Amino acid sequence: MRSIHALGAALLLFTGESCFAQASPNLDSLDAYIARAVKAFDQPGLAVGIVKDGRLVWSKGYGKLDLAKPEPVTPNSVFYCASISKAFTSCAIGLLADEGKLSFDDPVRKHLPEFKTPNPFVTENMTVADLLCHRSGWGTFDGDLLWYGTTYTPEEILARHSAEPFTHGFRTDFGYSNLMYIAAARVIERVSGMTWDQFITTRILQPLGMERSRVETADLADMVDVALPHVRKGQDLKAPQKTMPYQPLQGADGACGVMSTVNDLAKWDAMWADEGKAGGKAFLQPATFRKITSTHLAMGGRRDGAALGWFVEYNKGNKVITHSGGMPGFILNHAVVPDKDIAVIALGNGESSSVFAITSKVLDLYLGDGTADPMAAMLPRVKANQEEEANRVAARATARAAKTKPTATPAQLSGTYADKIYGDALVSVKDGKLVLSLLPTKELFTGELVHWHYDTYQWQHADPFLEPGYITFSFDANHKVSGFRIDLHSPDFHFYKLDFKK
Repeated sequence: MRSIHALGAALLLFTGESCFAQASPNLDSLDAYIARAVKAFDQPGLAVGIVKDGRLVWSKGYGKLDLAKPEPVTPNSVFYCASISKAFTSCAIGLLADEGKLSFDDPVRKHLPEFKTPNPFVTENMTVADLLCHRSGWGTFDGDLLWYGTTYTPEEILARHSAEPFTHGFRTDFGYSNLMYIAAARVIERVSGMTWDQFITTRILQPLGMERSRVETADLADMVDVALPHVRKGQDLKAPQKTMPYQPLQGADGACGVMSTVNDLAKWDAMWADEGKAGGKAFLQPATFRKITSTHLAMGGRRDGAALGWFVEYNKGNKVITHSGGMPGFILNHAVVPDKDIAVIALGNGESSSVFAITSKVLDLYLGDGTADPMAAMLPRVKANQEEEANRVAARATARAAKTKPTATPAQLSGTYADKIYGDALVSVKDGKLVLSLLPTKELFTGELVHWHYDTYQWQHADPFLEPGYITFSFDANHKVSGFRIDLHSPDFHFYKLDFKK
């Protein structure tokens, strides 16, 4: 995932003022540029679209749906949109606001009386808008292990997360939160009487004519032209890219539940580019469009700040609303320039940042002088990051202490452990092998514990995306096993916060 939900931070936007914007960009040169990017970034498949004045004026697919098969990517190929879905959730809230069924300023507990946080004041004063702009007080990606592959319901996820300590002050700092979008989806369900799936389908996808867009991964089994996710086993840069199954992640629908195509997203983005209008009529009321696309939390630096389901940036003096998405095997991006009625869509079925280089290139073609080369600027950074990761992995191997032995037997290590927020884990001996299973996520997080050194074991879990973990057992003063911690490097999931007690 590589910053699974906020990869827009990697987007290179050239923000200097320019009076050389091109009325008719050379899209033939763009085609060649994208083809080079696909090769340079080792991108399995890619679909790109440009919307201008309400129409999809250019679109093309590159690469393959599945590297092991011949079928090509097309503008009609379905991709998991991941966090691009957040704008759908904020739009759903906007539609309910336009109907007078709620207000962005409503306390969350008006609609979800069971909603809680670690701070009673925040619990009572958190508003619906607060859910949508990453200012709750929780840190970036806090609680995401509660929905990643677990059997927990959304209600269980939120209840468990309510005990997670805050990292920031309320409404003072940015902390990217998928959990708050899970809460927003529950608000939609409570107010509308529909499930999030039903509301998004009947109130957004169908009215906008997004015919190949879906909100249930199970529906993809009956569809053709579906892009499959590509990962390298355990984040090993030397491993070949291979497909893995779509992950349903139904507990996180409000944060990442939409699957769509360039052709369909062009209709969605055209509505935003036309300031909330579709077919010449208001899809969202003007005040609601402004509410959703305005900055609600200043971020400083390149970004102006967080809107509701979007981020706000400025490119050559033009306001851009944008959001990326990341899911195992997918990285995607789109950006909308309402004042110029322009939108760019770039959907990728691999773990590369090519979509950001391409988005920046298209924006420069329309807003700048067309000479920017974001690919050339980005590739050295990609190489540097890869070298840093390789050094990190090598350093762990170097630090391994040879010829050490554990101080506890497998029988002593076996048993049930619990983390007060995440839930239970089981260490057991199966067929002579020591095995760790995180019980809420048994399908992904079960695997053999292989002795590494001292009382640390390498955990060879089943998740094809994440790298192996390292489990270190702890003991009380009588050398009785008391618990374990997990060291599993991930920019997306906070394994380091888990503290399992026996």
